[in-house]
Amino acid sequence: MNELKPWYAVATPHKDIREGRLDEAVFAANIWAVVQGTAPHVYLNPEEFYRKTYMTSGLKTVLKRVAAGLQPDGESGDRIVSLQTAFGGGKTHILVALWHLAKHADVLKRSPDGAELRNVLGERLPEEPCNVAVFTNQTCDATQGRTTPEGVHTHTLWGELAVQLGGKELYEKVRANDEAHRVPQGLFIDVLRTAAPCLILLDELADYCVGAAAVPVGETTLADQTISFVQQLTEAVQQVPGAMMVATLPASRYEVTQSEKGQEIFTTLERRFQRLGADIKPVADDEIYDVVRARLFESITPPELPDYPQQVAKIYQEMYVSHAGEVPTESTKQDYRERIARAYPFHPLLIDALYTRWGSHPDFQRTRGVLRLLASVVGDLWGRRNSNTQTQHLIQPSHLRWSIDALQAQLTRLWGIAYQSVAAADVIEDRSNAGVFDLERGGDYLREGIARGLAAAILLGSFGGQGERAGFSTKELKLAGSRYGVNWGYLDGAIMELENRCFYLHSALAGSLGKRYWFGTKPTLNKLVVQYRQQSANEDFAEEILEDLRTAAKKQPTGEATWRVIVDPGADLPEQKSLTLLILPPSLAWDDSGGDNTEVRERVLEISSRCGGKDRLYRNTLVFLAGTSRGLSRLRKAYRERTALEAIRADYWNQLDEEQRRDLKERLEKAAAATEESLGTAYTVALRVSGDDVKTCVLSDAQRTFSQHLAYLWRTLVEDEEWILRRVGLLTLEETGLVLKEGGIRLKDAIEAFLRFTDKPMIASKRAVIEGLTQACADGIIGIGRGASLSNLQKRYCNERVALDPTEEGVWIIPPFTPEPAPEVVSGGEIRRGDDTGTETSPEPAGPGAATKRTVKRIVIRGAVPIENYTELFRCFVNPAARMNLKNLHLGIDFEMELAEDQSLDPENATLKAMREAARQLGLYFEMEE
Repeated sequence: MNELKPWYAVATPHKDIREGRLDEAVFAANIWAVVQGTAPHVYLNPEEFYRKTYMTSGLKTVLKRVAAGLQPDGESGDRIVSLQTAFGGGKTHILVALWHLAKHADVLKRSPDGAELRNVLGERLPEEPCNVAVFTNQTCDATQGRTTPEGVHTHTLWGELAVQLGGKELYEKVRANDEAHRVPQGLFIDVLRTAAPCLILLDELADYCVGAAAVPVGETTLADQTISFVQQLTEAVQQVPGAMMVATLPASRYEVTQSEKGQEIFTTLERRFQRLGADIKPVADDEIYDVVRARLFESITPPELPDYPQQVAKIYQEMYVSHAGEVPTESTKQDYRERIARAYPFHPLLIDALYTRWGSHPDFQRTRGVLRLLASVVGDLWGRRNSNTQTQHLIQPSHLRWSIDALQAQLTRLWGIAYQSVAAADVIEDRSNAGVFDLERGGDYLREGIARGLAAAILLGSFGGQGERAGFSTKELKLAGSRYGVNWGYLDGAIMELENRCFYLHSALAGSLGKRYWFGTKPTLNKLVVQYRQQSANEDFAEEILEDLRTAAKKQPTGEATWRVIVDPGADLPEQKSLTLLILPPSLAWDDSGGDNTEVRERVLEISSRCGGKDRLYRNTLVFLAGTSRGLSRLRKAYRERTALEAIRADYWNQLDEEQRRDLKERLEKAAAATEESLGTAYTVALRVSGDDVKTCVLSDAQRTFSQHLAYLWRTLVEDEEWILRRVGLLTLEETGLVLKEGGIRLKDAIEAFLRFTDKPMIASKRAVIEGLTQACADGIIGIGRGASLSNLQKRYCNERVALDPTEEGVWIIPPFTPEPAPEVVSGGEIRRGDDTGTETSPEPAGPGAATKRTVKRIVIRGAVPIENYTELFRCFVNPAARMNLKNLHLGIDFEMELAEDQSLDPENATLKAMREAARQLGLYFEMEE
């Protein structure tokens, strides 16, 4: 077989189901209505009745026993048969079958529809119609009695049986007892001998006796007299050849009445029938599949596909085997393949759930109820077959539509009106939580109704189980919802989403079966969350977002980022003389869909140009960070979720059970993490003023926490976009006019230019300029001079590394030059100048002070030192070889060491040289005062 077909292309329901005119009365057999001729046609016509009847083992047994007992020369053994099952268990159906056997044997002997009956009985049908008496709770009113077609007014069970078995003649034998409401002692055996072969059918007798208990008879009641007569009757039937009696009893005394008297009546009748009768179960549990198929379908397969159910069963069972760890173990066995074939076109899980789970309810008519519901399901699916988009090789629990009348009626009658709200909220149609999920996913989810089908299955399995059997397990849901040819993986995601969305869906761990799911009338946390979300639907959470931004900004790790972070800057933002990151409020969202962002740009320009009521001087220190419209929308959604959960904790914590508290706690933790993560994903647009325009950088990624996100932003702007320079290089010095050919620029003015003017790159700190100039001086690109003015420079540096302090006055950037060799004092008091080779020296006598010994009393070091270098620097400064008595040592931006008054050092001291070299390597300003 190349492909499977939908069930409705193979199986054919009965005509009334196909045509949508199903009368549910056809599943409510009423033996008295058959006697009266008022029952549906299927029960009145013996041929149609047997054509639509599946011969269960219980029915076969009863037919054989009764047919044998009605034979004049036959021995039946037990002449009394007791049928005891729950409501709708098939008892009355057997009584109708016996009625037709006794009344219409002549028709059934020759009819093709009686072939199976004849096969069961071995052609031993009654030779001629037998006398049959039927008594139910509707036959004869306990108070008013009944007037029969013969004109006899009966009052009791014995009066009715006598009239029906032999008319007025036999009634006369018990007339006095009937009119007096008193038991005919020993008289009824003569009635039976005269009427034999005869069949007595008693249905709902316990219910009749409950009413009869209100009719006084002397010191007793009519119920007492009736029960006493049952004893007389059973003994009489046992003694009369050709007489048979079949009586039905409900499975439980609670099906009769809740009163103590009614339960006593049931117990007494049960004991009377069981003492002399044989109890037979009309429908065995494993026969329900065959009963359902026979009652609902004209044919299961067309003649050309006789083995089709077996083929479907093989494919589905192999699918279960391939997912063995995800389905119940029993479904992977060969026996389950046979069950699928036997239940076709239904999935056995659907029938089992109704028959065993729903059947445990005392008000659910077991066989009859299953037939009614499944007939409605078949009729619904058949009527929608041309518009159906679901895969329906089998009719599964996931194909139930709980909006059809029969299912709605049974749901509310058996389990309560509150389940209408449950079904409407979580299960039924497109507006339910399950339907909305399918609609959002679209594709196969929508075509197959994945989530709606699983929700429908869960609702079916929510009833009838006890303890750990309540609901359907994850593995059972895979049976309920999986379909050949549909992606198996859809189910796990849909189950998880239902758990997150549904208002009334409960779950619990079920060991190796995974979780167990069921719908209850008590709302879950999902319901409360939705309600609280709605309360904050119009909130923009601006203050909460700003507060969390401020908190997260304080957690920015120390390290490479040098900027200061300010959240929600106002128009009166003070001058920022160092690099500052300004995070804009959520009300200023950057439209990331290509819309108008004029408002954001104007705010950036406004803050950049104005400082309160005056022009801003330091404009090139400001970096802006804005949230995107979509990112902020997701962020507000996360805040709405967190706010709802926090409100539930505040309002409902004491009302929640332990499982709900645990669930709420987990959700709160996830919501808190989600809001923190959403901050980064919301704020992904960096802006700065470049010249007179606003330049943007959109981050392609975001980090888990906002502090990490700010570090990522820093690296992006420094390394990728090069908005921020950690060190000013040669090219930048040239572009900004700091490589001079003439004149000079004050060092402080050069640094200020980087901080003020937006046509220049931004700098991480003043050190970025200092380090760039220091390196340029060492490379001979620029010169550095010290002095009060350019015309009065005391010192000039070029081709050497010079320590610079950005706060130092009198430091100038000058054109590069070739430095003169330093003078050298030689022996004899001469001063010699020359190059490294000693050439071009000119001896001159040393002055009086030339040989004076030089001493150092104070050392000054200035600059910014990374903290990891403090230890190395300090070790060098306090080298014990110097034998210095340090009077004062300050660690910070400025380092000052002053020697004691009675101490001094030679400038060529090895320790001083080491200090000078350390300062040079660290880019620090170093000066010795002599």
